[in-house]
Amino acid sequence: MLVPHRFTNFDYCLIYVSSLVIECLISRGSSSLNQLHDYCRLSSNEINEQDITLSVSFLYLLGKTTYNTALDTVELSKAPNVKVK
Repeated sequence: MLVPHRFTNFDYCLIYVSSLVIECLISRGSSSLNQLHDYCRLSSNEINEQDITLSVSFLYLLGKTTYNTALDTVELSKAPNVKVK
């Protein structure tokens, strides 16, 4: 369970990094893990590759992202009645 506590650093917690990943995917469409890392590093220098991988895995488990193995990219899943820019 994801429960914040007084030692949680919100600059690179899973929820914050996941929000940055979603923001990047909305603005750019599909992106590689390296591109997601570069985008998220603009907000906080403490975000590393493991944080990006964990957030993409988290979003994949929720059904919010898909992974294209042929192109090695991540993209947002398209909901039936929601338009993604």
